[in-house]
Amino acid sequence: MQKYSMMIRILFSLVVLSWAIVMTAPASAGDLVVTRYFSGLWDQPKQEAQGIMLQIIDQEEDGKKKAVAYWFTYGDDQNTAWYMAIGHVEGDRVVMKLYDSAGVEFMEEDAPGNESVYSIGELVLWFHNCNKGTATYDTEDAIGDGEFEIKRLAGLYNSRCSGGISDDTPSNSKPIMLEVDLEPAREGITGKGKAKFWERVDRSDFHVSAEGIDDGVYDIMVCAGVEGYTNPAGSLSVVAGEGSTQFRSPDTEDSENLYFNPRDCLIEIHDGAGAVLTSGDDVLEPRTNGNSGGGNGDNGNGRTEIEADLDYYGEYPGADGEASYEEKNNSVEFEVEIKGLPEGSYPLWVDSLPRGNIVVAADDDGDDTLKGKLRFSDPQKEDREHLDFDPRGKWVEVYEGTIRIFDVLFPE
Repeated sequence: MQKYSMMIRILFSLVVLSWAIVMTAPASAGDLVVTRYFSGLWDQPKQEAQGIMLQIIDQEEDGKKKAVAYWFTYGDDQNTAWYMAIGHVEGDRVVMKLYDSAGVEFMEEDAPGNESVYSIGELVLWFHNCNKGTATYDTEDAIGDGEFEIKRLAGLYNSRCSGGISDDTPSNSKPIMLEVDLEPAREGITGKGKAKFWERVDRSDFHVSAEGIDDGVYDIMVCAGVEGYTNPAGSLSVVAGEGSTQFRSPDTEDSENLYFNPRDCLIEIHDGAGAVLTSGDDVLEPRTNGNSGGGNGDNGNGRTEIEADLDYYGEYPGADGEASYEEKNNSVEFEVEIKGLPEGSYPLWVDSLPRGNIVVAADDDGDDTLKGKLRFSDPQKEDREHLDFDPRGKWVEVYEGTIRIFDVLFPE
């Protein structure tokens, strides 16, 4: 009785914890991929005191993440029983061989070559989102076959599951930015497009754009025909000859969930007749930042200059921006300029931290274009903010409220 009471208290504590997790870890809608943050304790809400402990482990086989699970349940004698499963991740599923054991006593010493553990069938975990899923088992004559619901009961400490690829980004990863041009895929197409991919520790972005093609809704195809990829990966709406789609992990209200890895892939935009724009033999690769009139690096006289155009994702035609960095005469200057936006204050973030606000207003230079600029220097000059950070190799972002409308991975 004491053992049973203790188990009830433990289960009650885990249930309370699970409610906290459900409230803090949003369930991703739509497509997802099983990541390391699916590791944890999964309850069987329709069965009494039974569940699965899942671990996405630090190993790969044929490019697939491996997984280990322990299924805690009961035997026909109503005594506790458990099974072990080992397998790999396939998109939103974990496919595993199920193992049982027999003839092992409590605290029995290890016996090399002992074949007391043996395969009895298959266990598949299919996740609908970060908090719910379905488990199916097929063991032929061992315990039969069937399925049951699973629900997250506890997860990793301080983890936030999104079901997107950023969940698996290593904590020591360096920021990267990749892009590839999309060219006409068949005769009669005169438009063009671009696909861009950004990755940093806290998030990943994939952006597909097109211009000069007929208005309509197109399918975005990524790694079509490659095992593990589901296509279409998303859709692209073209209006007035232009359109773009943003994927992000973790996803937001304004983006699709980035559950696939677009690197080293064929990327295409399709209509009903097939490919309209294609990356062809090219894949995403590092982009070259900078304006045609600007330079990157030391110009030969002890002066270092770096310039980079900002990528724009807003809705105002003609809006653009740039960032520049300069070292000269024992001083360093950095500035970000944006134009073509409505009057207002636009927060500037560098390296995931707020650095000030760019105020866009009419200029007295006779140009009707509204523009704004935020300038920094070290040592600090009278008309500039103090430059107490290094923007090189960092993300430079400009927001409209809480929506990111400009960004660039500033060159080193």
